[in-house]
Amino acid sequence: MMTIIGERINMTRKSIREKVWERDAAFVTAEVQRQEACGATHIDINAGADPAREIEDMRWLTEVVSSATQLPLSFDSARAEVLRAGLELCNRPGTIINSTTAESARLADTLPLVKEFNTGIIALTMDDGGMAETIEDRQRIIDALCARMREEGIGLERVYIDPLVRPVSTNPEQALMTIAGVRYVKTRYPEAHTMVGLSNVSYGLPSRIHVNRAFFALLVEAGLDGAIIDPTAEGMMGIMLATRALTGQDEFCMEYIAAARAGKI
Repeated sequence: MMTIIGERINMTRKSIREKVWERDAAFVTAEVQRQEACGATHIDINAGADPAREIEDMRWLTEVVSSATQLPLSFDSARAEVLRAGLELCNRPGTIINSTTAESARLADTLPLVKEFNTGIIALTMDDGGMAETIEDRQRIIDALCARMREEGIGLERVYIDPLVRPVSTNPEQALMTIAGVRYVKTRYPEAHTMVGLSNVSYGLPSRIHVNRAFFALLVEAGLDGAIIDPTAEGMMGIMLATRALTGQDEFCMEYIAAARAGKI
C-alpha cells in the first residue's frame, strides 16, 4: 500500500494562503475532502507563508483539517516550534513529521519531537555539506540517517527516506539518481520507507503533469512506497495503481479494481 500525502494545503500557494488568512474554513475543508476522496492516506499541512504568523496559522489549519478528516496528518515545517504547535493539537496514529535532514541542527530539533510524539519522519538526503548531488552522496547520507535513527531508538519502519527530487530541466541525471536512491533504500534498508516530493521533477517545464506521471511510474517500479502529490491531479492515482498492478505489487490487481469501483480512477 502506498502512502499518499496530499499536498494541497500548502500556504506557499497563493490560492491557499489567501483563504487561510481569510479564515475560510469551508474552503480548506473542501480541499481536504477532495484529496481524501481521490485516495490520499495523509493530509499535509504547510503554514509557511509568513514566519511571524506560522505558528498561529498552523494551529488554525490543524483544527480545521483535523475536523474535516480522520486521516493522519503530515506536519510540514522546518521549525520545531511550528511542528509542536500542530502535534499538540492532533497526533493520530500514522502522523508524520515533514521533515528532517542529516544536518546536525535539524536533527537536534526534529528527532526529539519524533520520539516524544511517536510519529513517522521524512528524512531528506541533505547534510551539513548541502544537497546530495551524486548517487554516492545519496547512499552516504542515507546510511548516516539510518544509523542515527537507530542510535536514537527510532525504528526504521517509522522513517521515510527522501532521496531528493531535483528538476529534470536543469540536470536530467538527477531523476535517474533519485530512482537509484529509492532502489538503494529498498535493498539496503528494507524495513524503511521511501518518499518523494514528486512535482519538483517538472519545475520549469511546460505541461508538467506528463513529466510527473511518467516519473511516478518509474519510481513505483523501483519500489517507491510514498509520495507527496496532488491526488486530485488528472491521472496521478491511476498511473500509480496501474504501475503497482503491472509490477506485481498489487496482488490480483485488487487495489486497482477497488479504486476503479470507488470512482477514484
